[in-house]
Amino acid sequence: MLTKNEIKQDLFTIPSWFKMAHQNWENIILQKDFPCHFGTIAEKMGHLRYSYIENNDISGLPNTLREFLTLSRTFTHCRHALVVFFEPELQSKSFEYYQDFFWKIIQFLHEHDDKEWIEEDFPTNPDDPNWEFVFDGDPIFISANMPAYKQRITRNFGQCLILIFQPRRIFSDISHTSKQGKKAIHLIRSKVEAIEHLPIHPDLGGFGDPSKREWKQYVITDDYTSRDGQCPFHYTRRRK
Repeated sequence: MLTKNEIKQDLFTIPSWFKMAHQNWENIILQKDFPCHFGTIAEKMGHLRYSYIENNDISGLPNTLREFLTLSRTFTHCRHALVVFFEPELQSKSFEYYQDFFWKIIQFLHEHDDKEWIEEDFPTNPDDPNWEFVFDGDPIFISANMPAYKQRITRNFGQCLILIFQPRRIFSDISHTSKQGKKAIHLIRSKVEAIEHLPIHPDLGGFGDPSKREWKQYVITDDYTSRDGQCPFHYTRRRK
């Protein structure tokens, strides 16, 4: 897990593709019209943490995510997020490829979680409006950003698949039911619409909204259609 300064100062042996991808990320997220000003502020203040995956080898991701969540729990006043870059594919891949790979990653994390998912605290059924993916005891919102997005371009940061892990706690003061939250959401959506020239995606909404589902917001469709079908994630009860 790396800070932006560690990436820039070459304090570790870092592959060139990741350095270039991070620079492209930073160029985009620091633009004045970038939709999420919370993300821009977090980048400027050094609150974001970074990691990279080579050859789609996700075996080390569970430990990286645990390390990040420990940091996040220690400094609860910061809007920490973990941004994971995947090495670009040698050949262009379809939207379906990235979508399927995303859910394989989420399932892998779940199956390599050392902590029990407390069902009394967090719903395990993705069809519950209060469901969120849980790892190491923390509910986390995850957004998939990938090269295959051609219309929803605010989720395309170049050649890399990029996953952003955001602990639910960082949204506590900007929920969709609060005045501050409503204002922030309106501003973000206005910027997204201006960039994409599309209405806001129908699956996007506030956490806990009975008409929305969180899992559908992790990987939105690349158009204006709501996602149908069942969530690919399957909760597995641990043996005791």
